[in-house]
Amino acid sequence: MKNLGYVLIAALLSACGAKTMTTENGTVVNYIRKGDGSAPVDSLISMLRLEYTTEEGELMMDSEEPIPLKIDPNTEADQGELFSVLTLLKTGDSVHFELPAQELFEKTFRAPRPDSIAADSKIQFRIAFVEQLTEEGYYEMVANRAEAAAAKQIIIDNEILDKYLSDNGITAEKTESGLRYVIKDQGNGTLPQNGDTVLVDYLGKVLDGAYFDTSNEELAKENGLFNEQRKIQIGYNPFQVILGRGGVIKGWEEGLLFVPEGGKATLYIPSTLGYGSRGSGPIIKPNSILEFDVEVVEIK
Repeated sequence: MKNLGYVLIAALLSACGAKTMTTENGTVVNYIRKGDGSAPVDSLISMLRLEYTTEEGELMMDSEEPIPLKIDPNTEADQGELFSVLTLLKTGDSVHFELPAQELFEKTFRAPRPDSIAADSKIQFRIAFVEQLTEEGYYEMVANRAEAAAAKQIIIDNEILDKYLSDNGITAEKTESGLRYVIKDQGNGTLPQNGDTVLVDYLGKVLDGAYFDTSNEELAKENGLFNEQRKIQIGYNPFQVILGRGGVIKGWEEGLLFVPEGGKATLYIPSTLGYGSRGSGPIIKPNSILEFDVEVVEIK
């Protein structure tokens, strides 16, 4: 049975007397909304809101947010009928159309068609052509989105950290960035500064979760992290960091400045000062809060 949502769209299009256009290859494109903007320009980045399903209505992709795409109306490469449709759109357009599955996977996706999708079935598309941006404008938009997402995430991380520290009876210092730290050994009292090279012994874990790395062989064995290949190749030794150079996560760059030479501390690092929304490896998932036990062995 066809997806009910598309049946309703078809009814709406009919009721509104919506226009259609037909490509040279015979694909009928139905307008949900007709814009009055410009056609794709190959020097600009087109921002498209994209959703498509199988003929039976199973969702294959929903971009949710507009995604960037370079559309060159003058390209000689055959990228399939999907790109033929895109070159005819204008900013502000919102359309619905269907394409043969076999052709779509062969020419556009350039990937094997899943066995679950019949070769002669139709893939249902809904596309909104939101806007076109210069490269500078696009990267500015990406930066603004990242900044807004980080601002929301730090609120979430702060709530999690506050609860974790409270539940575990831990009193920690807090910086303006959201970093928390507990100094456990004052060492000789000499603090590192940006530009200094420091040797750091560390044990890292996901907050209230699994350990993921250490520079200490004994701790590696205790916490199931020991790797014989690592011992052979680089060994288990204090990690060398030049502070202020951006060579490590922001939580380390900031947190190590509070730890004296010979001193020990625990750093509680919000995800925004760690690996952020990208995560790192199988243990550090996106937006993971990190906990590091560190010792500044030496300041050079």
